Amino acid sequence: MKMSRRTRPALIAVTAATALAMLLGGCTGRQAATEPAEGAADDSPIVIGASWPQSGPLAAAAAGLHGFQAYIEATNADGGIDGRQIELVTADDGYDPARLADNQRSFVEKDGAIAVVNFGGIAVPGRPYLNDKKVAQIALAGQTPLSDVENFPYTRAFWPDVAWEGELHAQWLTENAPDAVVGFIGFNNDLSESHIAGLEAGGVTPAQVATVPPGTADLSAQVSQFQAAGVDTVIINIGAPTIGAVTAYMHEIGYEPTLLLAGNMADFVTVVDPAGAEAVRDAYAFHWGKDPADPKNDEDEATQAFVAAMTEHGYESDIRQALAFNGYGLGAALVEALKSAPEMTADGLLEAWDSLADTPNPYLQDGMTLDAGFGGRLIFEVQLTQFDGTSWQPQGELIDLREAGIVD
Repeated sequence: MKMSRRTRPALIAVTAATALAMLLGGCTGRQAATEPAEGAADDSPIVIGASWPQSGPLAAAAAGLHGFQAYIEATNADGGIDGRQIELVTADDGYDPARLADNQRSFVEKDGAIAVVNFGGIAVPGRPYLNDKKVAQIALAGQTPLSDVENFPYTRAFWPDVAWEGELHAQWLTENAPDAVVGFIGFNNDLSESHIAGLEAGGVTPAQVATVPPGTADLSAQVSQFQAAGVDTVIINIGAPTIGAVTAYMHEIGYEPTLLLAGNMADFVTVVDPAGAEAVRDAYAFHWGKDPADPKNDEDEATQAFVAAMTEHGYESDIRQALAFNGYGLGAALVEALKSAPEMTADGLLEAWDSLADTPNPYLQDGMTLDAGFGGRLIFEVQLTQFDGTSWQPQGELIDLREAGIVD
């Protein structure tokens, strides 16, 4: 476990006299540092832990952490939260639930974190410990279990519930291709389970399903099965390198089904660059965030600010990464909640998170805002787009998932 190289320096060492007073008073160093004297302003750091895959099968997800770090570091440079710096402590979990569990314990028991940020499905088994300790858990993930705020009241997720996207895909298919033979490609975890549950809730059951471990690149056998079964529409909700490799392979062998790509995977770095623009041409996606590598965003002010912050804080190698912009947007949401929290505790943070309404966020597509609602989620608007060989072009108006009858 290590502290981010750009976090605030450690708390100033107490003098011998102060240390003696603490000892006689029965206080720990952490308690003394975080509990100001009566009437004094609290200038102690706000400790946030981030357990994130920076190695292993999802090492590419580290870009999301870098975007998150860039926003937090920019906030600290701008004075922090009411004069208090955010102390971000990071650790690599390698997308291993056991390592994540060790990291969570250290954040809570050693560092005194009020919140922990995670990436992906391993946040799900990380819930019981953090909820038992009453520490806020915020995940950059879409799995349906992370919407269960009734049983896990200290857990929230930034992305929309992926089951909602499944229902959107089902609605689109019902309206535009009611006789489609559907295939689904995804991770062998509850991300795929959530997505397929949404499809089925919308009345679509895939004829073929291929779920593989993170990091899998060769799906030639599965693609051959899809083709032989007459699958003419393929839904893909899986990250790099799989989505790029499988899309490229379909194009290479002349298999051209209609492609519906998951909104958080349909970006240039993840799929267009590795597969080639022609392999992705005419694919559809329901987007909610911006892709900094999409030419249509070159003049966008929020995208330019993201690029500037990433460059200023040493993460310029990730400025084309949509996942980095995701993390940056998560950082912005967390900072907004901290700014309005009634107290700097896990409970105060979550109360503020659940009160966000019509809140701008730099990552969201134009016209969208954060709006807390069902399942503790914040994003309830999406935009159908289609790739024209150069850029992801909007198709129709913004879709509000609540108005579409998908979310209560």
